[in-house]
Amino acid sequence: MKDGKFQESELDTISDKLVTLGLQKKLNFKDEMRKFKSYQSSITDEDMYLNYLISLFKPTNNLALLSWCIELCDADGNISAEEERLLTRIGNLLNIGDTEQDLVQRLMKQRATVLVKKEF
Repeated sequence: MKDGKFQESELDTISDKLVTLGLQKKLNFKDEMRKFKSYQSSITDEDMYLNYLISLFKPTNNLALLSWCIELCDADGNISAEEERLLTRIGNLLNIGDTEQDLVQRLMKQRATVLVKKEF
């Protein structure tokens, strides 16, 4: 929702990914998004909130988590400038260096291109 747009199709895509990963047992994304909308305006420290969200996942594979965040931001086919800044903040909170963040971003963009064009 960082880009100000969030369509039902994006919600479905994200929910499908969570089901594919088997994470829907831990997190009902559609319910969480409805709850988030009700308290979104009360978030005063976004980094604290992001740290809280990251702690829910208890990540041991930080690059993988960042790559999923990138894929979810790109669910609408575009990563906005606001989403780029958010992804950088997430990467920083995950203690991922700038070089690694850049590489993961480029990798995810290329993977999305390969999926669309059906060619390497």
